[in-house]
Amino acid sequence: MNPIPNVLLGDEITLMKPTENGWTGWTETRISNVRAEKVSAIEDNYNIPREKTELFVWYDCANSYPNAEFEAGMRIKFRGEVFEIVKVREYKANSPHHIKITADKINAEEE
Repeated sequence: MNPIPNVLLGDEITLMKPTENGWTGWTETRISNVRAEKVSAIEDNYNIPREKTELFVWYDCANSYPNAEFEAGMRIKFRGEVFEIVKVREYKANSPHHIKITADKINAEEE
């Protein structure tokens, strides 16, 4: 598998990991050369329309930096909004090639 071309990796995110002493704080790492796409949709939840915003991030194991590990429960800041990682999927042949991260937007009252 070839790396994702740099021309498609023009975004930057901030990965937020909970601190060692629990969920009382966050350490932040800026990650460059990723692809991020924000998608919003109206969902019908028992006849109550609700807006849902998701962020999809593609991290290329060869071209994105620095090296990072992603887990559900971590957070991502992207263009002033905060998202919680809900799914991490590795694509690999012999070793990881790229990672697709799915995150849901956190509303202000959830923070």
